Amino acid sequence: MRALLRRMCYFLICDRGFLDFIVWVIVTLGYPAFLCSIYGRFLLRLAVRERPIYLYGDLDVLVVRADVPRWFIARELAVYNVLSRYVSLCSVNTGDRRPLEVLEGVLKCLGNQIR
Repeated sequence: MRALLRRMCYFLICDRGFLDFIVWVIVTLGYPAFLCSIYGRFLLRLAVRERPIYLYGDLDVLVVRADVPRWFIARELAVYNVLSRYVSLCSVNTGDRRPLEVLEGVLKCLGNQIR
C-alpha cells in the first residue's frame, strides 16, 4: 500500500512506520543488538527510505499521554532520540505546542524537502 501511495503522491502521513517498529522491538525485548541482526538492518534500510519526521515530547508529557510505565517510555525516548538522528528528515517537538503549531513544524520540514 505504501509503495502504491508513494507513486501517486509525494508524502504519506501515518501514525506508525518502520522506525517505530524497530524501537518497539528493541525496547520490548530489551535487545539493542537487534540493529545488528539481518532483520534489524533490513528494517533500518526501509526506515531510511521512509524518511520519517520525528515527533517527540518531553518525558513528563509523554508519561501523561500514554498508558504505559514511565521506565518503558524513557527507554523508548532514548532509543528514538539516537535513531532519529540517522533516519529522520527532521524533528518536531509536540510536547508544549498546540496542534496547529505542530502542523506548522511538520509542513516546514516537508517544505524543505520539496525544494
